[in-house]
Amino acid sequence: MSDNEEGPRELTNAILFGHPTTHQRLKAAVWYIVGEICESQKVELNVVITPQLIASLSELVYTQAESLGRDLEMFAK
Repeated sequence: MSDNEEGPRELTNAILFGHPTTHQRLKAAVWYIVGEICESQKVELNVVITPQLIASLSELVYTQAESLGRDLEMFAK
C-alpha cells in the first residue's frame, strides 16, 4: 500500500473513532455499496462472498473511479 492508501481496519477506525476525511468517507461509501451489491447477487449467482472479496473489489472500483476522475480533469483542460 502507498502512503495515502488505508486498509479496512484503518478506515473503520477513522470513521468510528475520529473525524474521517473526505477521501475516507468516499472510500467507505464505495465499500458499503460494493458490499450491498455483492450480497444482493450472491444467492442468484450461487457464490460465497468473503470480506476479502468485497475489500478487493472495492479497491478496484475506487481506483478506477480515481483514474476516470483524473482523465476527465485532463480532458476538461
